[in-house]
Amino acid sequence: MFYVRNAYFSPLVLVLFIVFACTESTKLSENSKLQASGEVLRIPIDSLTASISTGLVCYEDYLVNVNWNTHALQFYDLNSKELHKEIFYQEEGPQGVGSILGVYIQNLDSILLFPQMGPVITLTDTTGIIKNRFEYQTLEGHTNAFVHNAYFGSSPQLINKQLWVKTHIPVQFVKMTANLMKKSVMGYRIDLENGRSYGIGLNYPEGYLESGLKFYEPSLVFQPDFTVYSLFGDHRLFRQNKDGGLESFEGKSQYLDESLPLFPVGGERFDTQKYLTASSRYETLLYDEYRKVYYRFAYPTLQIENEEDLVSLRENPGPFVIQVFNTDLELITESYFEGGIYFPNNSFITEKGLYLSANNPENPQAEEDAFRFELIQLMN
Repeated sequence: MFYVRNAYFSPLVLVLFIVFACTESTKLSENSKLQASGEVLRIPIDSLTASISTGLVCYEDYLVNVNWNTHALQFYDLNSKELHKEIFYQEEGPQGVGSILGVYIQNLDSILLFPQMGPVITLTDTTGIIKNRFEYQTLEGHTNAFVHNAYFGSSPQLINKQLWVKTHIPVQFVKMTANLMKKSVMGYRIDLENGRSYGIGLNYPEGYLESGLKFYEPSLVFQPDFTVYSLFGDHRLFRQNKDGGLESFEGKSQYLDESLPLFPVGGERFDTQKYLTASSRYETLLYDEYRKVYYRFAYPTLQIENEEDLVSLRENPGPFVIQVFNTDLELITESYFEGGIYFPNNSFITEKGLYLSANNPENPQAEEDAFRFELIQLMN
C-alpha cells in the first residue's frame, strides 16, 4: 500500500479550514488591475543552479527549485532568502528515482517525485530518504503522469487518497485526428491504495479540431468538485464538473488574434517552431487561493523572419499577457507585459501576490548568481 500522511483533516482542523475559507477575499471590480509593484525578491544561488528554473513549487514559506543540473530539490526560505536545505537524489540504483521531471508536495513528510518516463511515483521527505516507490497502471491509450513545474502548469492534486494528474496522448502531434481526440482525456486519477488508474471524464472539448489541426496542450487546475482548464489554441476557459457537465467561458485576450492560427501542415521545421513559439496562444493557467482568482498567461503573435529570431525566443519569450478571472470564470482584467524583462514560465504565488522571474537575459538587472523575482499585484 502506498501511504501518504495527513490525507485527512481532524474535526478541529476542518472547522478552522471552514472559518478561514469563508473569510473575505480580495474584492474585485471592473477597475481591478494587475501591475508590477517594483518590489524585488532576490535569493542567492550557487554556481550549479541555473538562475532560470526548470521547475518551481511554493510550499508554505519555502520556494522549492527542481534542479535538473544536480538532480536535487532545493528548499529556499522566503523569509531569510537563503538556501535552507538541498536534497540530492540518485538517478539509478537501489535508491534511484529516475530522471526527475517534476514534484508535488503534499507536506514536508510527503513529497512525490515524478520521472520523465515510466509509471512510477517516489515518496520521499525532507530527509531525502526514499520511503516508498510506487508503480501504477496508466490509463489505456495514455502516457504516465506528466508533471512538469514550468511547462503548461498542471499541478497534481490529492483528493481522497486519489492523485489527479495530467496525461498526454502517445501519438505524433501531426497524426492527431478528431476521432482520436474524442476518445482521449487530459487527465486521470491514480488510486494510491492499489495503483489502478481511472478516468475522470476530462475529455477534450468537442470540435476543438473542427477548423483544422491545432496544438492541443492543456493547462489544468484540479479542484475537489471540478477542473478548470485552458488549451493552447482556444480563447475559452472550460470547467469540467464532477457530475460530468462541461461549461465553457469566453476569455479572449484583446492582445491576441481573433482567429487563432492553425498548425502549418506540410510546412518546414521553421514554420512549426514559429507556430509553437511566436503565434497567438494560451499557456499556463494558475489558481491564486489567496485572492480567489485564476491567472492565465497568453502570448501575442510576433513577427519572426528567420531562424535566429526563433532561437532568441527560447531564452527571451518576448511580450506576454496575464489575464485574471474570478471564480465564476469571468474575465476581470488583463495586463500586457513588454518583452525583455520577465521570464513568465518561472512564477509562483504567495499571500503577497504573484511573483515573476525578472532574470530575462535581456533585462539589464538580470543576475546569474541569484533568483530574482518581481512582485506582481492585483490592485483595485
